[in-house]
Amino acid sequence: MPQGISVFDEHLRLRVWNAGFLEVLNLPASAVYDGVHFSDLIRIPATRGEYGPGKVEDHVSRITALALEFKAHHVERTQPSGRTHLIQGEPLFIDGQLSGFITTYTDITEQKKTEDALRAQHDLLQTVIESIPSAISLFDRDKNLVLHNQELLRLLDFPPSLIEAGPVTLEAIFRFNAERGEYGPGEPEAIVAAMMVRAQSPAPHHFERTRPNGKTLDIRGAPLADGGFVTIYTDVSERRASAEREQLAQKVYSHSPAGIIFTDEAHRILSINPATTLMTGYEPFELLGHTVFALIKLAHGQSPEAFQEDVGLRGTWSGELEVTTKHGEEIPAGLRVSRVDDPYTGEPAHYIWILADITERKQAEDRMRHIAQHDALTGLPNRMALAMRLAQLLPEARRHHWRLAIMFIDLDRFKIINDTLGHQVGDELLREVACRLSSVIRETDFVARLGGDEFVIILPGIVTPADAAIVAGKVIAKLSTSIEAEGHELHTSPSIGISIFPDDGPDGQTVMKNADVAMYHAKAAGRNNYQFFTAEMNRVTADRLDIEHKLRHAINRNELALCFQPQFLADASQPTGVEALLRWHHPINGMITPDRFIPIAEESGLIVEIGEWVLLNACREMKHWIDKGLKPIRIAVNVSARQLRRRDFCEMVAGVLAETDLPPTLLELELTESSVMENPEEAIEILQRLGRMGISLAIDDFGTGYSSLAYLKLFPIDHLKIDRSFVADIETDLNDRAIAFGTIALAHSLGLNVIAEGVETEDQLELLRSNGCDEVQGFLLSKPLSSAAAFAFLHARCPAG
Repeated sequence: MPQGISVFDEHLRLRVWNAGFLEVLNLPASAVYDGVHFSDLIRIPATRGEYGPGKVEDHVSRITALALEFKAHHVERTQPSGRTHLIQGEPLFIDGQLSGFITTYTDITEQKKTEDALRAQHDLLQTVIESIPSAISLFDRDKNLVLHNQELLRLLDFPPSLIEAGPVTLEAIFRFNAERGEYGPGEPEAIVAAMMVRAQSPAPHHFERTRPNGKTLDIRGAPLADGGFVTIYTDVSERRASAEREQLAQKVYSHSPAGIIFTDEAHRILSINPATTLMTGYEPFELLGHTVFALIKLAHGQSPEAFQEDVGLRGTWSGELEVTTKHGEEIPAGLRVSRVDDPYTGEPAHYIWILADITERKQAEDRMRHIAQHDALTGLPNRMALAMRLAQLLPEARRHHWRLAIMFIDLDRFKIINDTLGHQVGDELLREVACRLSSVIRETDFVARLGGDEFVIILPGIVTPADAAIVAGKVIAKLSTSIEAEGHELHTSPSIGISIFPDDGPDGQTVMKNADVAMYHAKAAGRNNYQFFTAEMNRVTADRLDIEHKLRHAINRNELALCFQPQFLADASQPTGVEALLRWHHPINGMITPDRFIPIAEESGLIVEIGEWVLLNACREMKHWIDKGLKPIRIAVNVSARQLRRRDFCEMVAGVLAETDLPPTLLELELTESSVMENPEEAIEILQRLGRMGISLAIDDFGTGYSSLAYLKLFPIDHLKIDRSFVADIETDLNDRAIAFGTIALAHSLGLNVIAEGVETEDQLELLRSNGCDEVQGFLLSKPLSSAAAFAFLHARCPAG
């Protein structure tokens, strides 16, 4: 290796040099001589540009100034020729005195080339190592980490400071990992000691380790010949997860309750899962290679080609189709088809068909649909099914110009049977009625139960309304025979309203409403009959609804009032009591007669509230008159059948008497003949309870209804009232006279008093008195009076004694 030597004195003049000095620095021999100044020698390379761009003298001055500092230096300088020199200088001291500067000049060009080659090789190796997707570590025989890539730091979560601190030992890495729990629970130093023992005898190894952060590492290690050890760490978390997903997918495929069919792009079957075999009965080998359309029954009119084109364009399809089994059975299936595209070409490569047997769901839906559309009690179609059937029939009737009849049927006296004998008996009655109605209609007809005791029959395709009348007659005849229910012999009859489409309405709602209106008129006409709808019925119904609406507010608006008609001994000598009569004065309609609103109050149930109001105010008025000086006399109050059916009727009467402080003996309740005969056994019990309270009881309008004398003698009543219809013609009609006189004789034979109402002439009075009638009431003696007038009238004739 060429090396030059130079010694400059303290004045920077050259004193000692060798040939290598001239050779290394490429100095001409003539320029080098004893005593030449440092700056003169520097000027030569400066002139050649070896110190870079700039003025020559500036470089000379700068370098000379540095030399005058006589400081030790160590620099490498590359000449324009490409040669590299190592220049090392030291100050020269003799006997402790600065005597100059000694410098060596070494040509290290070849050494630099070797170093650069080694560095390039190292960089290449490092690049290769860093390019490897796995982490790599290399420990030398002394267990120092001598090589690694950045993936090692990332994969093992090593902080840079762990490595940058200097050569890190295997023991330090073990300790770092142990302290952060990388090797599981345990005392870190004990773990490190055990691992270091194993490291003393290195051997090839390969295992997987799951780090606390969930990553799974594949670790492979091998000892080197020089005593070192190389280890490769590969993150196999995704591969492991992928394998687990694949295993899970296979489990799902094999154990899924849904059938899964894997096909190629032409829908030829490549594989099926066990559920498909269970569903269809086909083994895999029987289906492989066949198109899936051998199994699937497409919708009517749809070809396999059209289906393929549709699912190919959309990429997915879902719906319900039928699947044909090996035995030829067709079962409903929910189907979802998904296209799987080739990841490289993007073209359809496969299709996945997922089938679910929905037989049970369909059956459940059918059951739910049946439940939703049928009456649970009778099994007949219900209101929803009726509306759906009408929605089907009416468009057909319009299209073909057919007539269609709707019969609205309501059972007479059903509520009485249901309330008195119990719901179980009522339910049995309804079931039998449903069977009888179903037996009289054609297969094309339709019968439904709307609820309660209401039924509807639809008769499509009738020629004339007379066809509907024939069926209505059959219904009446079918229900005319008794019905056995829970040991009871029951009798009921139908009230039937009939409307015709399109004569009585352009739509189902109107025709139904009009049939309902006609049914109410059938009831009003005496029940057990049928009525065809007429426009006049609509007017009557509208009037009825108007009265009902206004009646609901009559009590709160103080529109109701009582008047009082005195009752007398038959010789007209002395009042025996008064009957409280209800009047309604509407602020707009004026006086509304009782015969208009009382039946509506009965039908709507408002009579219960109104009747309680009448009883309370009648008792209150009588008590008020007595307190003002009137001699105590009887006050009679009418009671409706609806009131009598109330289970708390007796308690309500007792409450009124207690509230008004009226003695029970002064109250008489008038009940119609028909109301007590609705349920005689229950009526007897109620009347007996009222009688024990001291209340007088009377049968009103006697002779207008049907009474069993066997029951009549059991009723604890005090009076019979002869209806005004018999009294009105008693002077001229021998039949009415016979009924009136017979009633008087019957009552007396039963120990009852008789009151005749509607007495308007002296001859009527005389006939009744002479034939033993006990009391009379009518316009001849007094018209109904207001409260004040009634008090004045009675007080004048029977003052307190």
